[in-house]
Amino acid sequence: MRTWVNVILFIIVIALIIPTLIVKGCSVKSIHLQGPDNHDGTEEQDEIKLKWKSNEPKIALYDHQKKEVVDMALEEYIAGVVAAEMPVSFEMEALKAQAVAARTFAVKKMHVFGGSGCQNHSEADVCSFYGHCQAWIGEDDQKRNWGNDYEKNRSRIVQAVEETRGDIITYAGEPIEVFFYSTSNGKTEDVSEVFSTALPYYKVVDSPGEEDAPKYKEVFSFSNKQFVDIFKKQYPKSNLRPNDLERQIKILSHTDGDRVKEVQVGNIKIKGKDFRNVYGINSSDFTFEFLKDSVKIHTRGYGHGVGMSQVGADRMAKGGSSYIDIIKHYYVGVDIQKAY
Repeated sequence: MRTWVNVILFIIVIALIIPTLIVKGCSVKSIHLQGPDNHDGTEEQDEIKLKWKSNEPKIALYDHQKKEVVDMALEEYIAGVVAAEMPVSFEMEALKAQAVAARTFAVKKMHVFGGSGCQNHSEADVCSFYGHCQAWIGEDDQKRNWGNDYEKNRSRIVQAVEETRGDIITYAGEPIEVFFYSTSNGKTEDVSEVFSTALPYYKVVDSPGEEDAPKYKEVFSFSNKQFVDIFKKQYPKSNLRPNDLERQIKILSHTDGDRVKEVQVGNIKIKGKDFRNVYGINSSDFTFEFLKDSVKIHTRGYGHGVGMSQVGADRMAKGGSSYIDIIKHYYVGVDIQKAY
């Protein structure tokens, strides 16, 4: 009799213990499964990853041609950005790098991911103006631009987007502030030299092999009078005179990216980036050639120099680099993660 009592007691104890073990086991497993791909056991990283977890979201785009906000799937938007921002003839891995950079820019802006949206159009996440957000063109414009090559070119763009679907660039678990430009002078620029803020993933790195690019070198010519008139519109107290400009203009210093840091024009000292904007020249890597009645400004590179050089990305891809190699070269210390 005592044996049967012991058996019954044992069964009761087991019945009480097993559900507890099952519940605890499920709880641990659930936390682990929800963590990021590079999970290291920290709850903070779990939370960072979870806020991105969703199906493909829609993005609200202010279309400058239609002058209205258009909602579309995020990846459809990214295809339009790649088509607008990078030559479709570039290597596939360069197109992929552009897609990831464009997607990161969008995710950083999108309200659904906690972004502030487009500052010029509060009802939109982004706009289609390259000077404010990033360039974008729809399929109708792609057809007009590419003509008989539309199907082939569209297929390449879609491939670049689909093969990087959801990928964004992160630093310390957050989407980065994305900058890219056309052509470097052989080096990238520190972000603080251009945008007056320091970001740890923007360092000066080499970007070789771009010397054959169409915009690598260019010359801008002005008569002495034109040069003075343009400058005095912005700086009327510069005391700049058309006669003997060579004595009145001097490059004072350079950045680590070999661009002009500061230049003296008349009695005014300005940053190289500001001089570039005044004269509408391609780069802040410039030199002067003074002639009798005119001045020539020689530039190297095209764009502000911060982040990924698009021509540089193409050259790296031609050399066998993957889109991940390209991104990690131009954006130092970053990771690639899925936004959704």
